Amino acid sequence: MGRSPIHGVPSVDKSAQLTQVDDVVWEWWLERRLTAGSVSIRLRVVEQLTGRDDPAALRLLSRAAKDSSSEVRCAALLALAQSQAESVVATLTSALRDPEEQVQEAAVAALKRLGRPEAVRALVAALGQGSRRVQFRAAQALESMGWRPSRAEDELAWAVAHGDYERVAAAGTAGLPWLSRRLREGDYSERLAVVRALAQCPASGATNVLAEALKDVDATVRAAAADGLALRHAPEAAPALIRALKDPAPLVRAAAASALGQLRDPAAVEPLITALEDSHWEVRVAALEALGRVGDRRAFPSVVARLDDKEQEVRQQAAETLGVVGDESILEKLVLTLMDPHSGVRQAAARALHRIDPGWQRSPRVQSLLPTIQSALQHVDPAVQLAAAGLIRQITGLTPAELAQRDSAASQAQRHQAAAAVLEQLASDPDPEVRLTVVVALGRLGLRRSVPVLEARCADPNPWVAARAHEALQSCHAG
Repeated sequence: MGRSPIHGVPSVDKSAQLTQVDDVVWEWWLERRLTAGSVSIRLRVVEQLTGRDDPAALRLLSRAAKDSSSEVRCAALLALAQSQAESVVATLTSALRDPEEQVQEAAVAALKRLGRPEAVRALVAALGQGSRRVQFRAAQALESMGWRPSRAEDELAWAVAHGDYERVAAAGTAGLPWLSRRLREGDYSERLAVVRALAQCPASGATNVLAEALKDVDATVRAAAADGLALRHAPEAAPALIRALKDPAPLVRAAAASALGQLRDPAAVEPLITALEDSHWEVRVAALEALGRVGDRRAFPSVVARLDDKEQEVRQQAAETLGVVGDESILEKLVLTLMDPHSGVRQAAARALHRIDPGWQRSPRVQSLLPTIQSALQHVDPAVQLAAAGLIRQITGLTPAELAQRDSAASQAQRHQAAAAVLEQLASDPDPEVRLTVVVALGRLGLRRSVPVLEARCADPNPWVAARAHEALQSCHAG
């Protein structure tokens, strides 16, 4: 470069120097404006930088892509998509992991607009990650760019992006990492769908993944995980399900109890007996049903106690369970349950009785309950009255009125027998007046049992006593 003969300095183009200074000042000014407190000002800066492909502009746009405002970040990403610089892809790829879903979507749209091979690779890597909506957007973008999965791993990623978790689960062990990730990162509906798909997964490792899902933040997902473990019939899941019996949500506790019943693990009997004291009737019902499936006699006393539960559904399931774990020792309790106010409970008790003893109506122990059953005819609940009347007919073949009449006649005969026994003891009294009174009374009773006593009095030394004894004998023979 030449120098000036006067000043001894290099010769430069003054206009170019001024333009360079202006650019530096302008970039400095824009950079300052990117730190402004107003979002609208920062958006204006991004707008002014849009369309420029020089390093300074790309540097400022990359900085704006990390702005505190998601709106500014989205605008910066879409502006970067107009550049052909290789560094842009790295910035857009990083934005796929942004905490805001709308920024992730903007990054997908920007990569789609770039359309370069490295952009395709970034979108493929995004499949199976982030929110379900962003995954679907990435899949749509790839489809519009003409990409189709060619590897097994890409097929799984593609299925995850489209929410086809059954297809991922069907892949067995290869699909488990993808499903595990969705359980960690997906929303409620996605996690629920993943859990349901895992129940059908052929890989043994799916049981462990479902057991982990018992710790999900949402109770519905945890309950679905318990249901899935029940469908898999995996004994190794029993400890996790036993722990789930103490879950804060009754929905989960009930699902865990039901699952343990499916596993039929004897180790679950004691925890299930404890669950019979749960404050929510749904859990008590599930525990009763599970104990019936396990069929362990250790549960017998606790199940019997549930026949007096305040909730109809619990009493009904207790009766059903006793049909499995019960024996003849509870006939009386089940018979009295046939007078429950609710028909469902009565029907369950009837089924249990038939399983334990098809001829229970003829049992002397059941016959002894007739006074208690008759007293239930005066119950304030008409349903109980009707049930008691029906039960009387089952046991005796008589209506309540017919039974009462029969009991009355039987009671009178018992009184006559008792009176005759007392009179017969007095028939040998030394006082003839007493003996006379006795033979007359025995004649009125007319019982055959008194014949020997009256025959002896026919030879009484008192003629009046002997005569009355003959008359009394005729009454006894006529009876």
